[in-house]
Amino acid sequence: MKRKNWFLLAIIFLASCATFQKTYIPPSFYLEGPPPLQLSQLTLNERIAFEEGWKNLKRGNIDGARKEFLKLGEKNAFFHLGEGYCRLYEKDMGAAEAFFLKALELNPELVSARIGLANIYEQQKEEDKLFIQLREILKKEPENSWAKPKYEDLKSQKTQALIKEAQSLLSLNKKEEAKQSLLKALFYSPNSIEAHLQLARLYRGEKKYPQALNHYQTLSQLSPKDKQILKEYAETLLENDDLSQSLDLYEKLNELSPGDKQVQEKITYLKNQLGIVEIPSRYNDIPKFQSLTREDLAAILGVKFNAYLPDPTSPPIIVDISTSWATRFILKVTAANLMDIYDNHTFEPTRVVTRAELAETFFRLINYLKGKGKKLIPQIPENKIQISDIPEENLYYLPAVEMIAYQLMELYPQKKFMPDRPVSGAEALSLADLLVNLIK
Repeated sequence: MKRKNWFLLAIIFLASCATFQKTYIPPSFYLEGPPPLQLSQLTLNERIAFEEGWKNLKRGNIDGARKEFLKLGEKNAFFHLGEGYCRLYEKDMGAAEAFFLKALELNPELVSARIGLANIYEQQKEEDKLFIQLREILKKEPENSWAKPKYEDLKSQKTQALIKEAQSLLSLNKKEEAKQSLLKALFYSPNSIEAHLQLARLYRGEKKYPQALNHYQTLSQLSPKDKQILKEYAETLLENDDLSQSLDLYEKLNELSPGDKQVQEKITYLKNQLGIVEIPSRYNDIPKFQSLTREDLAAILGVKFNAYLPDPTSPPIIVDISTSWATRFILKVTAANLMDIYDNHTFEPTRVVTRAELAETFFRLINYLKGKGKKLIPQIPENKIQISDIPEENLYYLPAVEMIAYQLMELYPQKKFMPDRPVSGAEALSLADLLVNLIK
């Protein structure tokens, strides 16, 4: 009888022990503690308390963990970090989020708090918020083994899905909705060439050039040798009247595709629009010439007034300029009727220019520029000008008078114009510069 009573008491005792023993369940979420360098910010006692609390947390002993974390005080970022994980363990997501955010407010370097937030957003399927936290974690720890694969996977999935969604919307002509999807794709993948290209083309099609150019600029940085992207970028700049930048891109395209005639034509067109001329080395010697030739004068006009002289669509027939260094300038000025071609289709490029011929050429140029809308006002009334060595009935009289009226040329003593005197290179260049200033 006594043995039975003893056995019964033993069973009751063991049962009572089992009643008071608590079974701890480890956390089901990812747990990564702060690195030693961050823990070194704590005092020795604070560090011991936090490490003990973290051990309890990993074992699922939330009461024990909370007891240790409370020793840190509510002004300590590590208290909020620990309490955030306690709340996460208890599935109190709202409170856990608030504690993690407070921890980051007190210490923005706490990657463990961002991992806590990422755990919450992953469980709640809030992908945008999850992506932001994963991105911030990788800014601090680029090779974080937990965050990196999640980040890359989420980035790839969302980008591809959003681009596909945009394509579907475009097929339904829902351009605004498509743009929003593409912009969202860039939130996940800022360097997505496909998203940038589709947006650039959409904005360009709507003539929203500043927005289109922003995306083309990014594309040119992401893929600097992509000829199609550079071509579209150059065209859009041209459409937006950004001629100088457009020219830079076409010249880059010309380097990538040296034989592309369309690119070369665009370069020529833009240079003409901008007044840019490829100047032969001979041109630089003109200031040294004591006697200016007709080809030299044609080159001066072609360079200084290039913006106003279009390339001739039907170049005139001239038989003696094939070996001239200024052939293309001669073709321009003769097409604009600024200089004569003689009856036998010659230009006589090496013949020396006189002051009378210079005056006649600039007289024609002034009338040509007036026809282009340029306002030119004489400085001296023409009826007050007297020239002693050119008769009024002479072909060169009116051009000479006009040069004096505009103060482009001067009379010598005794009111002489000296029409047969040769012209120096410096004199002709000075006259051209004076006229350029007048039309500006």
